[in-house]
Amino acid sequence: MSIRFRLVLSYLAMILVPIFFVVVSALLVALLFRGDIKELKNIYLPPEHQHDISKNDQLYIDLHRNVLKNPGRFSDKKFLKQFDSQFIKEGGTGIILRKGIDVIYQSDSLKHLNKDDLPIFGVFGDVDPVEEIDHQVVSIKKIDFIYPDNTEGSLFLVTDASSFSKFVRSFFPALFIGLIIILIITNGLLTYYVSRSILVPIRQLQKAAKEMKEGNLNDPITPLSKDELGQLAQGFDEMRTKLKESIEKQVAYEENRRELIANISHDLKTPITTIKGYVEGIRDGVANSPEKIDRYLQTIYSKSIDLDHMIDELFLYSKLDLQRLPFHFEKINFDHFLQDFVEELRFEVEELSVYVDLKIEGNSDYLILGDREHLKRVITNIVDNSLKYNDKEARKLSFHLSTKDTKIQFEIEDNGPGIAEGNLPVIFNRFYREDKARGTEKGGSGLGLSIAKRIIEEHHGRIWAESKKGQGTTILFTLDKAGVESEKDLNSRR
Repeated sequence: MSIRFRLVLSYLAMILVPIFFVVVSALLVALLFRGDIKELKNIYLPPEHQHDISKNDQLYIDLHRNVLKNPGRFSDKKFLKQFDSQFIKEGGTGIILRKGIDVIYQSDSLKHLNKDDLPIFGVFGDVDPVEEIDHQVVSIKKIDFIYPDNTEGSLFLVTDASSFSKFVRSFFPALFIGLIIILIITNGLLTYYVSRSILVPIRQLQKAAKEMKEGNLNDPITPLSKDELGQLAQGFDEMRTKLKESIEKQVAYEENRRELIANISHDLKTPITTIKGYVEGIRDGVANSPEKIDRYLQTIYSKSIDLDHMIDELFLYSKLDLQRLPFHFEKINFDHFLQDFVEELRFEVEELSVYVDLKIEGNSDYLILGDREHLKRVITNIVDNSLKYNDKEARKLSFHLSTKDTKIQFEIEDNGPGIAEGNLPVIFNRFYREDKARGTEKGGSGLGLSIAKRIIEEHHGRIWAESKKGQGTTILFTLDKAGVESEKDLNSRR
């Protein structure tokens, strides 16, 4: 149930309940003075709706006319008994006739009434007053007239009030106070229920906000309902989750930044120290022959080249990490692209005792969307990494290209020392080296495979490694065929 609906119900209840109690109170007050529920319609109905006259009222009118026209007839007991029987039959009303101070006729049902309690001649109070006579609540109608002998006469029509009217008359103050108490309790319960259904979730959110302010993002916020506040609590919990993930990611980034700085410092220090040592050797005269000086200078130049390459790799990785490296996606026949790359590689490693093999499965579609330069860097980094750590005399590289459903799959296998199975998940981490003891003596930056992974991910592909210690290593990656995503879509994401 929504908060709006609950508030509407509460407001309606707070309006309708008092109206109901006002009507009930009005009925009780009317009963207090009228004495009979059947008489109430004459109070509240307008005259145009009071067309039907009861037989009891008609008898009263006829009796009134007879009193005014011929008061002497009311000395005739037979005549009085006739009216008495009619009144008792129609409404349980009895007759008392008083002449002077003496009661000359009294209905059998009213024999117990004390004549001294009857109103005196000429006194008129409320219309149909309700009175208590001899512990009996009755409604009295009085007609005063003058007998032919000038004696004052009064005709009383006495009706026994209902038991409910008697109850109302006796307990009216308690009933009225009870109605007020019920009204207060009803409004109090409605206010409590509505306010509780709003305040409890608000307090929960207030507590959660305080916890979040103090850094506690682990406690989930469980919605207490499905209304607007429940939806707010759910949104608040989603915000807590995302904030927690953001902070954790930020902490991870900070940790990676510290690690990156430490690794950069370590990897840059080695070639700089070497360069510094050889420069000092030349300056101090350790290189005391042209041949030795030339060898020192060649080493310095080689280390500076490695240092320059390392800085380029760091700069490239930083741009990839910040997603600031531009990509130009175009349609590429990857089989032709790979054939050209392998031809160039064979020429470059011709004197290094490296056997290069290429196998492309025929009758397949190898059209992809990619960036030529960046894909070439990926394969180059994999090849450099394989050759760098391959200590065999006859080194071998095997390229294999195939398709799997809507993807192409590239594999490059070497016959090097292999990688321990436990290290396979982390070889694409930046600055990772399988042989940590060798440091940077191989000349690598430790970023080659990490850069390759980031470039493949920018192509929405996947890269992984398969290897066993002592049995060589295979690096694999997959790319979507052209048509899965358009060239425009990929370029627009950059």
